Amino acid sequence: MKSIRLTLMGPAVWLSRRINLALKFGIVGALSVLIGIYIAVPFFEQSNRSIALVELQEKGLQSVCQEVRLVIEMVLLRSRALTTSAPSAMKGAAALNPQVARMVAQVHEEGRIKLADRIAKEWTNVQKIGPEEDKRRIFAAYTAAINALTADIRENARAHRFNIDPELDAAFDMLSNRLPSVIDVLEKQHDVLTMDAMDMATFALTGQVALDEALPALRTGVGQLQTALQTLASDDGAASAEDGQDRASALTHTLDRLIQGLNHQQEAVDQLGATPRLSEDFAPHLEKLYALAQSNVSEAKALIKRTEVDIGAVLTQRKEAAVSIRQWLIGALLLGIFVNSYLSYGFYIGVLKSVNALTRGTAAFCAGDHSARITIHSKDELLVLGTNFNTIAQEVERLMGMIQSQNQARERDLKVLVDALETKNEVLYAVNERVHEELNLARSVQLAILPQQFPKEASWSVHACMHPARELGGDFYDCFALPDGRYGILVADVSGKGVGAAFFMAVSRTVLLDSALAVRSPAQVLALANDLLCARNPMNLFVTACYGIFDPREGTVVYACAGHLPPLVRHPQGEVETLISTNDMALGVLPEMPYSEHCLALAPGDTLLMYTDGITEAFSNDGNAFGDARLKAWLRDSHPYLGTQWMVDDLVQNVADFVDGAEASDDLTCLFLHRTGSSV
Repeated sequence: MKSIRLTLMGPAVWLSRRINLALKFGIVGALSVLIGIYIAVPFFEQSNRSIALVELQEKGLQSVCQEVRLVIEMVLLRSRALTTSAPSAMKGAAALNPQVARMVAQVHEEGRIKLADRIAKEWTNVQKIGPEEDKRRIFAAYTAAINALTADIRENARAHRFNIDPELDAAFDMLSNRLPSVIDVLEKQHDVLTMDAMDMATFALTGQVALDEALPALRTGVGQLQTALQTLASDDGAASAEDGQDRASALTHTLDRLIQGLNHQQEAVDQLGATPRLSEDFAPHLEKLYALAQSNVSEAKALIKRTEVDIGAVLTQRKEAAVSIRQWLIGALLLGIFVNSYLSYGFYIGVLKSVNALTRGTAAFCAGDHSARITIHSKDELLVLGTNFNTIAQEVERLMGMIQSQNQARERDLKVLVDALETKNEVLYAVNERVHEELNLARSVQLAILPQQFPKEASWSVHACMHPARELGGDFYDCFALPDGRYGILVADVSGKGVGAAFFMAVSRTVLLDSALAVRSPAQVLALANDLLCARNPMNLFVTACYGIFDPREGTVVYACAGHLPPLVRHPQGEVETLISTNDMALGVLPEMPYSEHCLALAPGDTLLMYTDGITEAFSNDGNAFGDARLKAWLRDSHPYLGTQWMVDDLVQNVADFVDGAEASDDLTCLFLHRTGSSV
């Protein structure tokens, strides 16, 4: 079980070991907030959908009511067109033109293009009615326009989702369909009387059927709206309950008056249908029917107005309820975030205080205050840790007391030994100073035996230097005149470092100088020097050397190398050439070794460089070597016309800049010979 738990919690434990305490609490708090937000999102979305639906229905309610009022105006205008003069009817139609135009534009913008075109077409037909048109033509044109607009009302109601509202669908149907139809039928019952050819009995029967079908729907719509108003009143409290009952009662009374008026109008229609048109009673009955129609239309309009207001009130309450729910959700979420943040930060402060107490106690203990103790006020695992620390500190304090007493005894014994060592150290210091003085003297002597002055002619110049890696070096150089007017030039490197290499360097230089004065060929000089060094080499050291003879008159150099780096030549255009060199044996290794020599013609402007590996094997702080490529690049970009001494100094400085203070790994030696080409 333990292994399964550790396996499951492995990633969390891994993360916990890599972040600090504040970040741990921050992550837990942030995750809690995110989870709360994630849980609250569906409720926010549901609330937003409810608000969006209510806003859609409110917008649709305004649009439908505008269209219903426009339908009523058209119905009334149709009646006036049938009962008044043609110019008056045309003037009334012109007054409705802006409203119809706005309605057509709105329907077109909402995407119901065919319906918009139909309304515009039918209204155009109404406007085309002439002064002498018969009543049938007027009635048909107005009725077609009314039917087109009524169809748009039904489509508009569906577009604003009136038909799927479980609490107000019947009320919306009453407002957008039934009441406009009732008003239309009521006016038609009066209008048909102005058309002589109309069969009154047939229309009376048809109108009664339409009214009979509308009345149950009106009662259902009113009942549904009353239920919604009563629910609204109960939700808003006692003060609104009475207002809701008044609204419901007023709605019922208005419907009852309309139904009673419809019944009276139907009786008047039946009575008028049974009265001959030419009798004396026909005109009074017609006036009565007209008065009843006007009263019922007013009641229907009042019911429409009251239904519009009550539906608007219900929708407003719905919207306010949805907004209230969203506000409660926001408040609950903010409260949850605050409580979560407050508790997380409080827990963090409590743990941090305990951790700080542990930190201060351990820091004081580690600083040497073994009497330091930790006080933890929490009741968690940190209290156990603090108690354990105090126990350990107490035991350590006891042990430190014992160790201190033992150390004091040992310190007394050590003081005696230190006093004796101080006396010996003074002696060793004096010896070390004497050795340093002797090494410095030996360094001065070693540098003194190397040439410090060099021949400088108009046609050529030479300069060299040697910088030892330690107090004494094993490299050396020389430039000396030969009896026949030529000059010997030499660069050599003794294996090893220190005092032994320095002594062998002095011996090797003397041997090479004597050999150069005894024989004439560089190869013979190296062979003779090799034999002499093999006989005088008790430490088994060896020397690599490059020896050449320079003829200033012809500008030729004959050279030979004994295991040494081949010289370099820089031509006037900057080309750098590595001279030919055979892999001949170093001096002092095996006697009777042959050496080969080579000849070089220095043209005017050529510069010869002879050097030791202390240049190419100079290392920087990051372990990179100066190298052959960097040396050749420097030689290519150098300026020989500034003189051989400048060349020596610039190369030494370039190497020093490269190593940047790193310890030298070997002696640094170089010799430059430059032929200027000027006449002697």
